[in-house]
Amino acid sequence: MAFKEVMIQNQNFRETQNNLSAAGLLHRNGYKLGRTIGEGSYCKVRVAIKFFGNGHGLKLACKMISKKRASVDYVTRFLPREISIIRNLQHPNITQVFDILESSDHVFIFMNLCEKGDLLEYIKRKGALVEFKARTFFRQLVSAIIYLHNQDISHRDLKCENIFITAKDDMVLGDFGFARRCRDPYTQKRILSETFCGSAAYAAPEILQGVAYNPKMYDVWSMGCILYIMLTSSMPFDDFNIVEMLKLQLARQFETRRFNLRASAEKLIFHMLEPDVTRRATASQIAQSQWLREHFYSNLHAITPANYSASIG
Repeated sequence: MAFKEVMIQNQNFRETQNNLSAAGLLHRNGYKLGRTIGEGSYCKVRVAIKFFGNGHGLKLACKMISKKRASVDYVTRFLPREISIIRNLQHPNITQVFDILESSDHVFIFMNLCEKGDLLEYIKRKGALVEFKARTFFRQLVSAIIYLHNQDISHRDLKCENIFITAKDDMVLGDFGFARRCRDPYTQKRILSETFCGSAAYAAPEILQGVAYNPKMYDVWSMGCILYIMLTSSMPFDDFNIVEMLKLQLARQFETRRFNLRASAEKLIFHMLEPDVTRRATASQIAQSQWLREHFYSNLHAITPANYSASIG
């Protein structure tokens, strides 16, 4: 059974079933967990199989969150926010949620399985990506971020470890644990963030300075780091010394010459890794950048705010 067909059957997510153990809950709903493919301090990602009445099974990924190991703040604030966001996302380059179950101790989020692992693992295996492959992946990331930002959602934890590669070599953005909405639904006023989210190596200078920040522009800075890593197989800034890293960020000092990057790629990276938020690129400007558009007209049309949604229909 196709993943999209199963999603349609599971549009109404099940209510909390706290009276069941984790094992009982999974068995009752036809799931069997397999090997672990990722692990954090309070979360594991495991291969899962959903069995149907006709004997067929569908292989998925299961994000298993331990409510006992996670902080109270995460369980009461970040996790409910993540679930409210991801259950409504529909984009080919964003992880698709199949089902959500909850027991007394765990939350299980079932989603599409990306067989080739995360982008960091992919780059470690293959080294710096050839420009065509990097452009293909980055266009998909830009499309996903435009989709989110147009809904006033920011990811706030963009990094190579949260980008996954499918068997067909497509990029899928996942892990929305720090995602949030950027606009008040009642007043429609923009909401600035104050929480330090994500990894320091991908953090924009305003995050490291501890000031209120525009979360969408934080996403753009992290995108600049990701593109740099794809093209060079190295980080633009070393987070070993945060104070020194911040100085280099504010001075716009990171190495590009020795990697022999195309001028248009270097220009785009500098536009994203711009410490002045008022001068930093927006997602829409990235989509219209020369590097993202060049040598691509024969196969794909340019991404714009007006046509990105049509391209995913």
